[in-house]
Amino acid sequence: MKLLADIGNSQIKIAISKDEKITKVKTFSLKEINLVQQHFRNICKKEECSLFYSSVIGNDFEGEFTNFASKTFMKVTKFKSSKSFLSVKNAYSMPNKLGSDRWLQIIGAHKAYKQNTMIVSLGSAISIDYVSSKGIHKGGVLLSGADRYTKCFSDIHNLKAIKLSKFSNTKAKILENTTTKQIAMGYELMISSSINKIYSDLNSKSKKKVLLILSGSYAKNISGIVATKKIIEPYFVLKSLALIEKYF
Repeated sequence: MKLLADIGNSQIKIAISKDEKITKVKTFSLKEINLVQQHFRNICKKEECSLFYSSVIGNDFEGEFTNFASKTFMKVTKFKSSKSFLSVKNAYSMPNKLGSDRWLQIIGAHKAYKQNTMIVSLGSAISIDYVSSKGIHKGGVLLSGADRYTKCFSDIHNLKAIKLSKFSNTKAKILENTTTKQIAMGYELMISSSINKIYSDLNSKSKKKVLLILSGSYAKNISGIVATKKIIEPYFVLKSLALIEKYF
């Protein structure tokens, strides 16, 4: 059995891979490493398993992760950023500086759709990347994630306890009547406006409509996006791992 893992800054997402598809996706906090181990054991207790994964976190956690993974799986393979892969070219002059999750999605978008594509990954941080129909990564933009956004209010006495775990929903009003909703709406307006601005600029320079992919934990919650050619794929890192695992 083949397992995939997307190790992000705050979560680990795990799925089973078969025929370039993912099933049985489970999400764990980084603090739930014991539950991750038990999940692996439960899946692999009846048959041999392999693991293909991407990680954007430091060596301390990954060292612990690979230590128990090597005892559970017959094969453990880590995906790393590179100068090029499957005819897709990285825009970074130092390719290893581009997060492997972003690089995966760039490759996955080109392999799956072969169109001019803008990928917005909405997680702990928000990354925006653009890959052409010819597989040329043109670069990207980074924005603050929701949790980090709320920290900018931490030195304001009355706002210290504000928590922003989700964007406001599509039925929310522009002018809200509570501080928490106002901060949530302000954040969503900043993010959606930024996405719309970048998408509009890219679309104006493209002969065909640019495809927009929204991925990550908050992909289903953001509203106000003007793109009509849009795909919401919360687990696009895992799906991209599934698309390319056979090449390793």
